[in-house]
Amino acid sequence: MRTLQQSPSLRAVFKEKIDTKKSTKHQEIHETLGDGFLGGLGSFMFEVNQATNKFKGNMGEWGVSLLLQSFPDTWVIFNNALIPTNSGSLTEIDHLIIGEGGVFLVEVKTWKGSFSAYKDKWKRREGNNWVAVDNSPTSQSIYHQKMFSQWITSLMPNLPNGFVAAPVVFPIAKWIEANDCSVPVLQGIPTLLQMINTSPDCLRGTAGIRAKWDTL
Repeated sequence: MRTLQQSPSLRAVFKEKIDTKKSTKHQEIHETLGDGFLGGLGSFMFEVNQATNKFKGNMGEWGVSLLLQSFPDTWVIFNNALIPTNSGSLTEIDHLIIGEGGVFLVEVKTWKGSFSAYKDKWKRREGNNWVAVDNSPTSQSIYHQKMFSQWITSLMPNLPNGFVAAPVVFPIAKWIEANDCSVPVLQGIPTLLQMINTSPDCLRGTAGIRAKWDTL
């Protein structure tokens, strides 16, 4: 599998938007805690939390990307791919994979512990209790799938139905149970490899999609 990159200018635009969101968050912290010691501490803890989550996420994504290199060179992967949305902005997904078996928008969640989901509503286990998770990973992935499908079919209208899959992968979670979710939920990287390997060929050639993607 070949690893391709999107344009640096596109990533710079996305980074600018992320920096703006972080700046807004810092402003909210200082408005709540003040500009003194507590405000500074709140901003510091926010940055520590952001860095920790990014490190964990990068390690999980790196492991997935490494194992996917066993696929033939007719397959390509974009890591941290930027997907256009209806609003004209961009949204990021961990891995965008294109091959004969279709397009796979892979979201990697390096969550530890036990989790359950029903119809895209997620809970995590804390002791003997189940606590609601605010950000639903399957809702996020179905959004990615919808945005990508709308964008690519507007440029290439003759693509087959169902050629885009958007699985959520939990490489290190202890226990996962998901029912009636919008996208596949996979525990462990081997299940992702199996899903891709067993997907029937639905794209005779990937050059067209890669060429459209390179226009971003």
